[in-house]
Amino acid sequence: MKQLLSHAKRRHYEPQLYARLLSELTQLMDDVPKLHPDRNIWDIEGDWNSTGVIHFVDAGHQSLFESVKDFDCRTIKLVNLGRPAARITFYRKHRYWLLKDKDIPLDQKIEQIRAYIENLALKSQELEEKLDGMSQTKRTEARETIYRNLNEITTWHTILDNITDYELALSNYSRLHFYVTVNYKYRLGSGEYANEQEHLLNPQRDREGNVTQLRYNIIFVDSVEILRDHPYQNREVEGFLNNFPIKSEMGRNTIYARHRTENESIEKFK
Repeated sequence: MKQLLSHAKRRHYEPQLYARLLSELTQLMDDVPKLHPDRNIWDIEGDWNSTGVIHFVDAGHQSLFESVKDFDCRTIKLVNLGRPAARITFYRKHRYWLLKDKDIPLDQKIEQIRAYIENLALKSQELEEKLDGMSQTKRTEARETIYRNLNEITTWHTILDNITDYELALSNYSRLHFYVTVNYKYRLGSGEYANEQEHLLNPQRDREGNVTQLRYNIIFVDSVEILRDHPYQNREVEGFLNNFPIKSEMGRNTIYARHRTENESIEKFK
């Protein structure tokens, strides 16, 4: 089942090489001057408090990171190296994967169900062995857990014995795993703007939600462009409307006009 559930593969490094690159990147991150975003003058929106640590860095310092630009680090992310942000928007996104029945081969269905049954049986056995050392309350809770596990095992055995009669799906949707995602606008060499989106690294937490490892996101900023207002719409719409020489504000809307060329008919605009 591991093959089915694998997503983008991380690059493999020898331990010594990874440690050296991590040390170099960490030193760069610590030493580079940081910008302090000002919502009153930056073109920036959204909340980034519920993700990993974010450092905003002036685009002029990008060359310092050239030696580690291809380093696939697990704890520090160079979000937009080479594409300094002119506008930044943060939002939370539910990140999940879903495999439907048609995407799961029969042998993999059987493997997954057997693995789940074995896992439940092992957990029940471990609880059974600890019952004598538990308090009365904990013992009652443990017996209830064992009972639920045994019922689940029975259910999945039934499904396993009649697997072609069942439709299966696999997903981590119910874990409600949210990433803070950044959408940023940056200027191309042509002078036009483009948009990109990246998920940010979250801190690592234990089962109780306590942070066990900080993770860092470095966002490079075009310090001149970030001070300007940028249209929300894509550049095609922006370019289209810029071709109208006549425009007037009508409350919250704008009415645009331009002279129609001789070979254009009204029918083209219906």
